[in-house]
Amino acid sequence: MSVIKSFQSLYAEVIAFVKNDFHFLSYSYTLLFISVCIYLNYTTGFYQEVMRQSYFTANSLWAFPLFYALMYFMVAIPILFFQKEYTLLQNKNFYAKSLFFITLYGLAIGYFGYRNWEFPALFNQEKQYVFRLLSQLKGSAIVIIPMLLLKITIDKNVNGFYGLARKAKHIRGYLLIFLLMLPFIIAISFTSDFLRAYPQFRPWLNEGVFGWPSWLLTLAYETTYSIDFVMTELMFRGALVIGMVSILGRKAVLPMVAMYAAIHFGKPVGETISSIFGGYILGVLAFQTRHIWGGVIVHICIALTMEIMGFVHYYLLD
Repeated sequence: MSVIKSFQSLYAEVIAFVKNDFHFLSYSYTLLFISVCIYLNYTTGFYQEVMRQSYFTANSLWAFPLFYALMYFMVAIPILFFQKEYTLLQNKNFYAKSLFFITLYGLAIGYFGYRNWEFPALFNQEKQYVFRLLSQLKGSAIVIIPMLLLKITIDKNVNGFYGLARKAKHIRGYLLIFLLMLPFIIAISFTSDFLRAYPQFRPWLNEGVFGWPSWLLTLAYETTYSIDFVMTELMFRGALVIGMVSILGRKAVLPMVAMYAAIHFGKPVGETISSIFGGYILGVLAFQTRHIWGGVIVHICIALTMEIMGFVHYYLLD
């Protein structure tokens, strides 16, 4: 299948989903709720003052799961009520399974204990670099085994490992999605918010670490950075959509979008707003195709492009 036909197939999948799922009150409420949360976050400094500070007050292990659960259920419960899904509202499996995924992810994000690990043989700058790598890998290390256990015991019928499936439909179309987004990413890279945040890894601040050249330090970091995005897709489009389909059906998408927007609260506001629409489209496509490979590809391509544009601005344009 050509790239264009594959893209057209993805477009048709989104249209088919929206036709079957759209409920005016549910969609309006979800958009309004997320918008109000974004406004409050960026006007009060909530993420910086509360969530980020929880790392340093030993509260992050409960603060992040609680925060994400509130974002998820403040959308999930109202839309089930709006659509009179009273049976689902009383379904214990709905709460147990979604809380399992949310808590697991919240613990992965909230875990900060690795910062206390001792590396006596390393210089301080080397230790800080290792911590940067560990911060990207800790999520995968925490979530993989529990999700594997759930997969082989309860979710045997879920396609692949929560969407990491052998067969993946319309992959070429996802590449075109990325190419269509590329001009917008480049344009956004000229904003002050972007330049404050990217690149995430700045090799000019890590020169001489381990005696490695800058390109090798960058390669190691960007590799772990990419792995973290696989974990993100596995949790949001994999667990919270494909993993919840057997209980919620199409109604798994909107609550996932709310929680997905919340994980961007520490990033530039434009990125947070775009996460609503990107998260929704990737969630819809995960539901329709039952795989997350396309989301993994798009996510990593976007993330690395933002890193590259950060390098371009520093080395060539600044």
